[in-house]
Amino acid sequence: MRKHTPWGATQDAVILAKGIISYSTAEHGGIWLSAERRAQLNYDKNFLKTSEWWEEDRDWAVPYVFFADDIRKHGKPYKFEKNLAYAKEIVKAYHPAFNA
Repeated sequence: MRKHTPWGATQDAVILAKGIISYSTAEHGGIWLSAERRAQLNYDKNFLKTSEWWEEDRDWAVPYVFFADDIRKHGKPYKFEKNLAYAKEIVKAYHPAFNA
């Protein structure tokens, strides 16, 4: 796992599914996608203008919704159904061009 993110040094990392990792730092956090996952998603309209990193305020919702089945199958993500419902609302509000 990475030791550094766009928001600083990693304090915690949780594998949501293969190639999808949620990172936390002292200041912020977000979701990182592997090259394979980025190719599958094919969308990069986020705050950092990258398909690799998805910040935790609004952008995390795009890969969370898109890869929901894989995240669900990987294990027992924290409050998955509640987070998925919230992610769908965020996508509608902040990423209307994204079509999952």
